[in-house]
Amino acid sequence: MIPRAFFVTSGVGMDPEPAIAFDRALRDAGIGECNLVEVSSILPADAVVLDRKHASIKPGTITFCVLSRADGGSGDVVGAGVGYGWLGEEPGTANRAFGIIGEHHGHHARAFLAGKIQEKLDKMAAMRELHVLARELVVESVEVEHGKFGSVVVALVLLF
Repeated sequence: MIPRAFFVTSGVGMDPEPAIAFDRALRDAGIGECNLVEVSSILPADAVVLDRKHASIKPGTITFCVLSRADGGSGDVVGAGVGYGWLGEEPGTANRAFGIIGEHHGHHARAFLAGKIQEKLDKMAAMRELHVLARELVVESVEVEHGKFGSVVVALVLLF
């Protein structure tokens, strides 16, 4: 199974029940009707990024994704993010070897999460002795409403 395309999506959910807050976040991200299976962090070189609106997933589909999730209670700041980068041997070229995916989550604001994801992508590239040719990040962070639980999700969803 080799993914042909992918999209990145995010969602936020709040509810008096923690499990429902998570379900609301998944629905807000447009993946609440999927059976999610978490995978690790590599994209094939020829994978195409799509807008979520152009990706059709039938309810109940086993759906592979890199999932970043943070949960918290009333007043907590919760955040999650996913970034991907295309790797290659020569900086400044479009000749990509493959892609990598990094995520970070926790009780953090957007700027901190984005920095950690960038750092992870750079380390992953250096370990492979390759350069990041291009990168994209999606980060969400919110303060949980009073009297509720909150959940934030960001997912890179693979399509076959």
